Amino acid sequence: MEKTWRWDFDQDRDGTVPSGFEVIWGDWVVRADPAAPSLPNLLAQVARFPEGIHFPRCLVKGLHLQDLRMSVRFRPVSGECDQGGGLVFRFQDPQNYYVLRANALDDFGLFKCVGDQRWPVKRYYVRSDEWQTIMVECRGPLISGYWNDRLLIEVRDETFAAGRVGLWTISDSVSYFDDLEITALE
Repeated sequence: MEKTWRWDFDQDRDGTVPSGFEVIWGDWVVRADPAAPSLPNLLAQVARFPEGIHFPRCLVKGLHLQDLRMSVRFRPVSGECDQGGGLVFRFQDPQNYYVLRANALDDFGLFKCVGDQRWPVKRYYVRSDEWQTIMVECRGPLISGYWNDRLLIEVRDETFAAGRVGLWTISDSVSYFDDLEITALE
């Protein structure tokens, strides 16, 4: 039987880390925003790392999944080097995981981080600085990536079979997230 979890961050207090989440890196805070897809709040990653490549992550506490479907509303707000954000899944530790992300300055892509080295698995060249929906579905080694309800990425990768789940950004990106939904698939 499938089980689904949803977060719209509207029950959390402005300026706090949302309940049920663990910050791995960065400054993740709930913010009231009149432009949030579901009012009144969203989750913002506001730390800026202007030098070097850093990967702020915020994980759901206690959720470890194999087959899954995850989606989130995402909007890049600012960044000179990057304006990216996305879904981290099958997270083993800060050096080993997958991420499906969109970057307003570059593309939409699936990456894997192995031993702290990030590798593109597949990329598709679309970009937007507006609110967009990012979704990933994993069934065994098959990984499908959707951007605004369009299937753009289909790959087979057996590097990680299961792991934790959450949200991700890069370097100097300030990014907003809303309406995170995670479903455990059978």
